Amino acid sequence: MFKILKPISVILLSLFMISGSAFADISDREEAAAFAGFIRDLVHTTQTSKLGAICYLGSDEVSRIIAQDDRSSIDLSSENSKFLSCKAIYVSKNAIKVFGSEVAKFSKNKIMTIAIFDGFTESGGMVQVQMGRRSFELILNSKAVKDSGVRLSALSLSLVIN
Repeated sequence: MFKILKPISVILLSLFMISGSAFADISDREEAAAFAGFIRDLVHTTQTSKLGAICYLGSDEVSRIIAQDDRSSIDLSSENSKFLSCKAIYVSKNAIKVFGSEVAKFSKNKIMTIAIFDGFTESGGMVQVQMGRRSFELILNSKAVKDSGVRLSALSLSLVIN
């Protein structure tokens, strides 16, 4: 049913191997950098009908790292009209109210949405990333993912917990 895509980078594989307890010993910036790297690799290995940039809505440490690491990323908080240029949108927790009013527009245009806070998929988002015991874990809004035509890689699917 799902097509296997190109191999994930060594960085992503090393992130999968990091123990959840190891994150307790590192700074918030390092944890945010790990999330940002995972999200970047997840987007690059996911097949969607959209080509485009990684975009972000709202501001937190993860969105700042995405902006710093990828100069082609788009800040939708200041350039909302450019949402059609997005392959995926990272939504920070402080943007959930804005996201709620925009979710239908993003879904209609088959743009993958990702966040790291609890309850994101219940709010209409597609993929929630969280730290598990030994790796990152994914919670999917199966209906939204299917309706948008998003196809996760086999490795990403192995991280789905719901």
